[in-house]
Amino acid sequence: MLCLIGCGSKTQVLTKIQIQKVQIPNELLEFDRASKPIVQNEKDILKAYSELFYHYKQCEINIDKIKELNQ
Repeated sequence: MLCLIGCGSKTQVLTKIQIQKVQIPNELLEFDRASKPIVQNEKDILKAYSELFYHYKQCEINIDKIKELNQ
């Protein structure tokens, strides 16, 4: 039995504690680093933004997969 006393005026008693360990695959924790673009014209700017957005989406997908594993 564990009694918790906090900032509130009510004391709570925990009767069950569950520890859950989730193994996250390494491929979800790694990503390809975006290289620093060499920009000389507007086409290079568009390409740089496209690559940046691609890397952002890959991170977003990996975070969503990690959230699924935690549920």
